[in-house]
Amino acid sequence: MKSVRRCTWNYDLDMLTLVATRGRDFPLSLVASRLRCPRCGSRTVTVLFMPPTEGDRRRGAA
Repeated sequence: MKSVRRCTWNYDLDMLTLVATRGRDFPLSLVASRLRCPRCGSRTVTVLFMPPTEGDRRRGAA
């Protein structure tokens, strides 16, 4: 049996780009189904949604 290393590549997606390319009504629950890892090509990806913290909002971060 051949073993395959799990890809550990990660990236912070830009919400503005997602809205511009998918539309503002695109369900966030479907984002992972539309992505592919650019490093290994796998369509098995995990997406974590992390809302900005209070400190981020004060600094004006998106």
